[in-house]
Amino acid sequence: MAASGDALARQLWDRDRIARRPRIYARGIDRRDWDLVRSCFTDDCQVEGSRATASIDDYIIHLRPGVEYSPTTMHFMGNQIVELDGDTGQVETYAVAYHWKAEVAGEDHPENLTVGVCYHDTLVRSGDDWLISFRHTDPDWRQGTYPPV
Repeated sequence: MAASGDALARQLWDRDRIARRPRIYARGIDRRDWDLVRSCFTDDCQVEGSRATASIDDYIIHLRPGVEYSPTTMHFMGNQIVELDGDTGQVETYAVAYHWKAEVAGEDHPENLTVGVCYHDTLVRSGDDWLISFRHTDPDWRQGTYPPV
């Protein structure tokens, strides 16, 4: 049986909001807007796989110096697969993160870092929006070395 127009619209809205959450996270990282980054997650979110398993607040405390070590970052969020099951969703997002240590983004510098990751996020409905309640990060590849922070 086909979904009603209202149910289909709601499902499309939910899928869009789920897919947007990792992209909003990337915007916050690249703009160094740590409040925006934090707003993407539930209060009890756990993050694993990037450098360690941690609460979201501990994760951000450890993430921030590594990101801010480079004057400029650019996270390109690529392919996404969204699954929806009532008030829970899953999104898998491939990303490439460029960390330029050079004063001018894109110029060569021995400490430039480029990483390819896959975010596996579980989200929960929060009002009319969605928040990440669990994140597993697979660091697929890197070119360069991680900052010494």
